[in-house]
Amino acid sequence: MIRAIIPARTTTRGEAVMVEKRFTREVGRRDFLRYAGYAGMSVSMAGVLAACRDADTPSGGSSGSVKASIPPIEQEPGGLQVFDWSGYGNGDYYPKEEKKFLWGQYAKATGDTPEFALFENDDSAYTKVVAGARYDVAHPCGYRYGDWVDLGVMQPWDTSLISNFPSLNPKLMAAGQFDGQQYFVPMDWGFIAPLVNLDHVDGSDETFGVLFDERYKGKIAWIDTLNMMVVAGYTLGIENPWDMSDEELAEVRDFLVSKKGLVRFYWNQSYDFWLAFKKGEVWAGYSWPDTVGYADAAGMNYLYMQPKEGRISWVCGLGLFADTENYRHAHEYANSWASKEAAEFLLAYYYYGHTNTEADPSVVPDGVRTALGLDDPTVLDEPKAHPETHIPRRSIYQQYWSEVQAA
Repeated sequence: MIRAIIPARTTTRGEAVMVEKRFTREVGRRDFLRYAGYAGMSVSMAGVLAACRDADTPSGGSSGSVKASIPPIEQEPGGLQVFDWSGYGNGDYYPKEEKKFLWGQYAKATGDTPEFALFENDDSAYTKVVAGARYDVAHPCGYRYGDWVDLGVMQPWDTSLISNFPSLNPKLMAAGQFDGQQYFVPMDWGFIAPLVNLDHVDGSDETFGVLFDERYKGKIAWIDTLNMMVVAGYTLGIENPWDMSDEELAEVRDFLVSKKGLVRFYWNQSYDFWLAFKKGEVWAGYSWPDTVGYADAAGMNYLYMQPKEGRISWVCGLGLFADTENYRHAHEYANSWASKEAAEFLLAYYYYGHTNTEADPSVVPDGVRTALGLDDPTVLDEPKAHPETHIPRRSIYQQYWSEVQAA
């Protein structure tokens, strides 16, 4: 999600909502998208998530009591170093006078203002840490959690120090657990699916195949990442698109090469896709839910498909660096992100779901609820949604995707 004046960066989650709100203020439509907050991913927790709280699933638990060697917070240096997607924690994209930072509770509790280092996407973030960069807290997405843990640079959270932790969806917390310990605290989540303009696209067959449909040549947008390999894998009926053989990768590569002539552009910025979709320059595209909120508020005749192959769902969360000198500050920061107030701010301003099950769903308009299937308690379950999953041979996928780009 991207602001109107776009810096040189790629594939971010968490900005375009701020841009649309800022833009609508500038043109005098102050209430544009006021109720288009993407609370649904948390709202389903009135059905999906609230039910999960009572389910027989891992609770995340506590990583154990704080060691005596950990100093009190007053003895920590502060100036918490947070490695995050641009637009989430640094607060560049919403009015600061509202004092609704995702880390607002942290600021009140500690008097500290975090220092943010920003990354473009999960791959660049991981690469930077591999090269030696260290922070206090990082915010990668779930399909890379295992990579970070395997590096040996992370430590588990002591969830007893996160008072809001019991309010978080236990099923999604399980995604951050390794060896029975909570190495990541999942916070934000959403979907990947095709968004189409029904004035021009036949929506009767809901499928990822619309992104490869010859009828819409020159009116299709793809994301500019190797995730297109996964989407094509689902479209071709490959059993496990997250762990394909060389033969399957070659099949996917050849398919994408044969279809790339249909594509008007590849987006690195979700907001770029929205602008093209709004103007009618593209009629179908790989989409996150922010664009759904915009299309709904704009009164467009759209469909956010529930593809027969299943939507892809993603979840991102906070990890704690092993060598942090701000152990207690970091826990206060995670607690702030996990709060009901932060959840509702994320929902209303970013259009993404939050794992807090107590967030108020009233900000969700009917159109968005319907588009995202939020009244369906099975919306996150297989086969309707496939969780974004670790790709064991990611470097090989990247090689094949590079061949698609170069063709």
